[in-house]
Amino acid sequence: MSFRTIPLYPGDMYDTACRLASEHAPAAATADASPAWRQMLELGWQGVLVAEAAGGVGATLQDLAAIVEGTGRAGLTVPLADRCGVAPVALAAADSEAAVALLGAVAAGTASVCPVLSAGSDGPGRAGAARLAADGSLHGLLGAADLSEPATHLLFSARDQGGEAALVLLPFDRVAAAARRYTGADGRQFADITLDGIALGPESVLLRGRPAATAAVAACHAGALLGCVRVVGAIAAMIELTIDYLNTREQFGAALSSFQVLRHRVVEMYVLYENTAGLVRRLVEQAHETGFDGYPRDLAAARLYVGTVCRTVAEGVIQLHGGMGMTWEMLAARLGMQILGDSQRYGDPAECLDWLTAGSLAAAAA
Repeated sequence: MSFRTIPLYPGDMYDTACRLASEHAPAAATADASPAWRQMLELGWQGVLVAEAAGGVGATLQDLAAIVEGTGRAGLTVPLADRCGVAPVALAAADSEAAVALLGAVAAGTASVCPVLSAGSDGPGRAGAARLAADGSLHGLLGAADLSEPATHLLFSARDQGGEAALVLLPFDRVAAAARRYTGADGRQFADITLDGIALGPESVLLRGRPAATAAVAACHAGALLGCVRVVGAIAAMIELTIDYLNTREQFGAALSSFQVLRHRVVEMYVLYENTAGLVRRLVEQAHETGFDGYPRDLAAARLYVGTVCRTVAEGVIQLHGGMGMTWEMLAARLGMQILGDSQRYGDPAECLDWLTAGSLAAAAA
């Protein structure tokens, strides 16, 4: 008997995302967009969180969560959460003429913004390495920009000489030659980009000071939460694949699913999945009601918990698949590597623990 989990937000959006993802195998990195990403752009998924006034769909966070969860089941390496969640949240917070115009292009699929943001000292995330000199030129390094799909712009945090935050938008072709590309352990394509004296015009700095820091924090919160949603979808698929595998493989003349020790291991993973799904669903509802302003303690604690769950489930699924679980051709193995990668972005467990500790100490001293 097959086993299927219940999604966070069942419905047409989730079903469409699952169907699209299942029709496209992970593609090798090229200069052109993958067929899966082109179809996502055509469906207008980049505009799900963009307001109707800016040319977007004006849908809810739950709608985007359904899409992210559905695509997270298939092991695709498209930067869906970054381009459809993180970038629109940051651009909407900027609320400048340039940002609104770009949001319209993003919603139409003619532009795609790669965010390289940090929550800095306001929450999980390392301080940005980009520096804005007094003459308006950029210096430093942008690390781990997700370029699994082509981008037209980079959106990143920077600090000026006085330590003030800035939110910077830059056409990607201006730094493309300085991008050192590499493949992550989870199959995604990243790049470290050296900023060596690039001159900026006034239109490139969308926000300065506290508003810039607040926009970066809100966008990073969106990335952290959508990363948790993607993990939920991936773990659901991993458990289903593992149960199907144990039901079909035999040892000593009996199906592997008949061995009690293996059944207990699957039940333990399923309990972790249900706990994670319930936690993430509550956080999505909370973010829908209150937005991403401020740093919710619950989100940091959830990221810390999800990081532990990712490692436990990934190790369990790979072990239950035996030697086949070590091969990249197995979807369950790819999903295991990808959730481990997701657990390190927008606040890895160590960063979340540091922030929670600092927040608790500050509250005790107040």
